[in-house]
Amino acid sequence: MGSKSNGHGRSGSDPRGSRLGRSPLSPGITIRSLEIFVAVATTGTMVAAAKQLQLTQPAVSQVVAALEASLGIALFDRSVRPPALTLQGGTLLKHAQAITDSIRRFQSSVRLGTAAQLPLLRIGMLNSFATSMGPYIIKRLRDVAAEWSIDSGFRATRLRTLVDREFDFIITADESPVPADVKAVPILTEPFLLIVPSSYDGDSASLKRLSGELDLIRFGRDPHLHSRIDRILQKHGVIPQRRYHLDTNEAVLAMVAVGSGWTILPPLAVFKSIAHGDRIRALRFPGKPFYRTISVVSQRNEGAHIAAQIRDAAIDALKEHFLRPVRKTMPDIVSQITLHGASAK
Repeated sequence: MGSKSNGHGRSGSDPRGSRLGRSPLSPGITIRSLEIFVAVATTGTMVAAAKQLQLTQPAVSQVVAALEASLGIALFDRSVRPPALTLQGGTLLKHAQAITDSIRRFQSSVRLGTAAQLPLLRIGMLNSFATSMGPYIIKRLRDVAAEWSIDSGFRATRLRTLVDREFDFIITADESPVPADVKAVPILTEPFLLIVPSSYDGDSASLKRLSGELDLIRFGRDPHLHSRIDRILQKHGVIPQRRYHLDTNEAVLAMVAVGSGWTILPPLAVFKSIAHGDRIRALRFPGKPFYRTISVVSQRNEGAHIAAQIRDAAIDALKEHFLRPVRKTMPDIVSQITLHGASAK
C-alpha cells in the first residue's frame, strides 16, 4: 500500500512534486539563492559567479546545493566540466531571472528620491502645460525613468488621483482643497486674460457689452474654475448669450479666431497662437485681475528628489520658452506673471 502525504512530510510517490509544493519560505529558497543560481548559470561556473557576487566559491556551492535540496531537483549536471544546466534547471532559470529582475526594479522604485533610474514614471500634466512646456521637461529628465507615462486629460490632474496613487506626480492648477498627505509646490502664477477675435472693434473694457455682442466659449471641465468665473462675470453684470464648452485650447482659440466668440484663458494657453499670428488678441481682464497657480504636486515625504528635478526643469523651461516670447508678444502682461523660486530674467 503506497504512502500518503499528511501535509507535513514528502509524498512517497512524487517527492519532487512535494518539495516544489513547500512554502516559499523554505530556507533554501530565498531571493539571494535565486540570485546566486542566476549568476552561476549566466557566468558558466561557480568560481566566476563567486567573483561576480564577491563571495567564496564554497559559499556559492553551498547555496546552490541548498536550493537544489529545497526544490528536489538537480539544477546543474556536475558530471561535466564546467557544470551544465539540466533541462529542469534551464526551465527554471528564466523564472528565477524574472524574479530577481523584478526585485531590482522594486528596490529602484523604493529608492524614489535617489539617483537610481525608475522603471516607470507616471505624471498627470495640465493640458496647456503639457503641450507647451512638457517636451522640454521630458527631454531634460529623460534618464530619470526608463519609461514615461504622461496623461494630460482633465481627470489626470485632479489632486484626488495622486492621493489614490494613479500618478506619481502631477503638474496642475486644480483649485480643490489640497489633501494633507500631498505637497504642492507652486511654479507659476499667471492672470486670466480676455481673448477676442482680432477683428473685434467693440469696447472690450465692458464685459457686459462684449458678452452682448459675442458668445462666450469655455474651455475645460473644472467645476471650481467655472464657478469662480461665473461669480466674476456676475459681478460685471454678465449673462452670456450662449455657452460653448470645448476640451482643447486649440479648438477654443480656433473658434475665437474665426469670430465665433470670446473666451477667458491664461497666457500659457495662448502665447503660442499669438506668436504664430493667429487672428486673436489677448487683453487684460477688466477690473480686478484673477489668477491661476500651477504647482508640482507629490506625495508628502515621498519622491522629494524627483519632484525637485521636475520643478527645476519646469522653471527653466518657463523662463526660456514662455516668458521670453511673452515679453515680445504681450509685454503689458508680463508684470502680472510670477515665476516662483526663480528670477524672471
